[in-house]
Amino acid sequence: MNGRAVIALDTRTVRSLAVFRIIVGCAAVLLGCVVLVGGWALGMNALKGVLPGLSTMKPNTAAGIVTLGAGLALTAFGRGSHVLCKAAAALALGLGLVTLAECALDWNAGIDQLLFKDSGALPAAFPERPAMATALMISLLGAALVCAQRPTLHLMKTFAALSSSLIAWAALNSYVFGAQALREVPLFSSVALHTAAVMLVLSVGVLAVEPVSWPMRTVLASGTGGIVCRWLLPPAILAPPFLGWLLTREGPMDLFPPEFDWAVYAAASSLGSVLLIMLLAHRITLIEAERNAAMELSRHDPLTGLANRRAYDSFLLENFNLAKRHGHAFSLMLLDVDRFKSYNDAYGHPAGDELLRTVAILLSSLARETDLPARIGGEEFAVVLPETDLAGAHILAERARLEVERSSLFRRRVTVSVGIAAMTDLTADTSTLVQDCDAALYRAKEAGRNRVSSGSELAQVLPDS
Repeated sequence: MNGRAVIALDTRTVRSLAVFRIIVGCAAVLLGCVVLVGGWALGMNALKGVLPGLSTMKPNTAAGIVTLGAGLALTAFGRGSHVLCKAAAALALGLGLVTLAECALDWNAGIDQLLFKDSGALPAAFPERPAMATALMISLLGAALVCAQRPTLHLMKTFAALSSSLIAWAALNSYVFGAQALREVPLFSSVALHTAAVMLVLSVGVLAVEPVSWPMRTVLASGTGGIVCRWLLPPAILAPPFLGWLLTREGPMDLFPPEFDWAVYAAASSLGSVLLIMLLAHRITLIEAERNAAMELSRHDPLTGLANRRAYDSFLLENFNLAKRHGHAFSLMLLDVDRFKSYNDAYGHPAGDELLRTVAILLSSLARETDLPARIGGEEFAVVLPETDLAGAHILAERARLEVERSSLFRRRVTVSVGIAAMTDLTADTSTLVQDCDAALYRAKEAGRNRVSSGSELAQVLPDS
């Protein structure tokens, strides 16, 4: 495992992620084709840019989006499509790297107008060339898809996809605060609005390919961390830009000078952080309460409400060790309903269930708060008795036997056989104690039922009753 925890995704989650990648990939291919064909081939300027006056999506950008979308969709179709996926990713990576080289070295490789030429642009510029940020995002996502199918390169894939998403998110936030600010930064100068949006979605789609590395491992986890992430990430991501847009827009809400707007932004951010922390604490509290309730249910017998075998074993071991360490008295009682099968056959299973519930109620009423009554088998019950010697166990066992025998809650006379045993210096462990008590129960059955029998080590102290 290389020292790393890897989540095991269930089939439904794997299928959902595959469908998500197909949808995102196909949507990206469709958008790129619409811009190439409708925007550039047919000259529909509304398809190049979302709104008049905003930057347009360049032909090579649309081509890169098409290849990235195709590569992402192909990741959902198994090993047979890996070659095609890597080919599409390598094509996008090459396109992005060449464009980056053009921007960095002030070089013209002749690919900017390979598909279409913008006749309305200034002759001194490279009007069809994607922005450096766009070329960087295409390169990062192309590299991420190349690495996606190799387990040793998952960390690189994650880093590349996260970097791309950060660049796209910065570009989108720039549009929120004003497109003019975007044009003043050379790296982002001509990033189109729909380019930034589709690159952000593609980045998330690439993160969903083989999501075994952070952060997708954390987000998809079924435990507390994953639930908290899925609850808190959306407001944590969306609240700051919305608040910034609200404070910077002109109009009726523009009531304060810019300096005070920043003060309001800082105060609101602090308040938002506090609310997120409180929501986190509240969610964790709910999760812990649900977990504790589930754990409590897992330790109780659903029919009788008594402790089940798991809780009985744990309580027996813990209290036996304490009694052994401190030299305190410790006893165990096993109780079995006599001729339970014939009662079931005569009156039906619902009546048998009701009998078991009644016996459980009688045992619970006789046990102390420090004792643990449990149902450990079909018609077999146990009571763990800390701080109780054999004489005390015998008194309780005899009371339980009489309570059941005299009860009028059954459809016929019902009796129980009881075996008891106490810890002695010769009792090495809980297995020895249980065997001793079980042997006593067997002797009670063999002696005619409806009686209490003591463990072998102490049978001389108290005669069987």
